[in-house]
Amino acid sequence: MGSLRIAHRLEGLPPYVPGRRPERGETRRQARLASNEVPWPPQAAIVDAMRAALDDAHRYPDMQYTELRGAIAAHVGRPAGGIAVANGSTALLRDIVGVLVEADSEVIFAEPSFPYYRTAAIANSAVPVAVPLLSHAHDLDAMRDAITARTRVVVICNPNNPTGTAYTNAELKDFLARIPEDVAVVLDEAYVEFATDVDGLELLDGHPNVIVVRTLSKAHGLAGLRIGYAIGDGEVMSYVSRMGVPFRIDGVAVAGALAALQPEQVAESGRRVASIVAERALLTAALRSRGWNVVESAANFVFLPLGESAAAVARECAAKGVLVRPIGGGIRVTVGSPEDTEHLLDALPVFSNDPR
Repeated sequence: MGSLRIAHRLEGLPPYVPGRRPERGETRRQARLASNEVPWPPQAAIVDAMRAALDDAHRYPDMQYTELRGAIAAHVGRPAGGIAVANGSTALLRDIVGVLVEADSEVIFAEPSFPYYRTAAIANSAVPVAVPLLSHAHDLDAMRDAITARTRVVVICNPNNPTGTAYTNAELKDFLARIPEDVAVVLDEAYVEFATDVDGLELLDGHPNVIVVRTLSKAHGLAGLRIGYAIGDGEVMSYVSRMGVPFRIDGVAVAGALAALQPEQVAESGRRVASIVAERALLTAALRSRGWNVVESAANFVFLPLGESAAAVARECAAKGVLVRPIGGGIRVTVGSPEDTEHLLDALPVFSNDPR
């Protein structure tokens, strides 16, 4: 590296580790259950819209993303002025933290949860404060107790990734009532469409310090397009938009997102979500009948707490053509097609896991 020096705050920063992908040249059928993708390709109307957008690939997209923000506003029933968009909700999480913290401010989050929260804090010169889960769920009391005069952001992953647990709005209202008004509560709702009684948008009007972050990657099946959006205070969202690099979402992805937000495509996504929720119940019941401890999930995945044996079980599954994610002291298994479920059950032995 010569004389270049890495910023001190980044020393030891772990890289983001994605879910495992099939090896190059792998020809056998594999159940790809490591990255919480939906098992179906994009709807035809979405693909057609993206193909048409290629004719304008020599032009920059609208940097304000006015049409996209308007479509999202209509979809969620909130003013477009309070919406920011980015190439994935992860980018928004980083920039929301960047807008709200000063050097040495604190960002509180649960652990294990989405690992990028720690990165978002460190990248913005803030101090990451991790609060352990309680019974695989956010320990809201402990998170409240962790708030100090330096705290600027509290992140709640709801439903939580990787455990799948979720809090209802009623439970979150009680939590929010105990949070200082100058502390932002970011609700990461990447998996909200798979849950019931969970909707952070209903909390916005009564709690101006709440910011909701969502994505088109999961329920809408557009993980490869990288479209995320945040809803909150208009001034804060304006600065979040300014933090992003210019033209951060490409025109082809914008076209796909606009098509995905049309009523017909939204309805089809809803039907696909319903099938995943039904398959989640079948998968959970089947695993439990075989002796596995499965955390009750409100997302499009299930979590098996395995302790130190998680990596070994993940390797065994991979050897049998099933890719799962060892993370947070267990394995996270995406809910896929019925064929994926069958493949997974064939790969896992019939025995009881570590109930921790």
